[in-house]
Amino acid sequence: MAVRVLGRVALLGSRGCVEEVALFDTGASKSFVDISAAEKLGYVRYEAPKEVLLAVKNYRALIVGEVTVGVVVEGVKLPISHVFGVTEGLRHPVVIGMDIMEPYEIYIDIKEGKPKFKRIPPTIELI
Repeated sequence: MAVRVLGRVALLGSRGCVEEVALFDTGASKSFVDISAAEKLGYVRYEAPKEVLLAVKNYRALIVGEVTVGVVVEGVKLPISHVFGVTEGLRHPVVIGMDIMEPYEIYIDIKEGKPKFKRIPPTIELI
């Protein structure tokens, strides 16, 4: 049974902050933000969009840029900034992928339907 897990996030960019309900997607290797939210944050537009494959048969998306932001998950600020791909037409304004979930040991609490940290404050090992 597939479970959709949503959580509150804040993204802190060079031009502003957005607070959204994000999809926490263990099937996504990278994190993404919709262009409407990225415009409020101050993103860098690519010269030409880049195509990415999604985990749905015959479905592709265009990444139009990237944005580096501070990330707050369920009220907990992550210690370093992260790069999000900027795309159009996301079903949720923010998708948190394994590039953020794995290093901070964010797991999915199926019973509560929420993302949780194995330890607070979150730490990251830089090698």
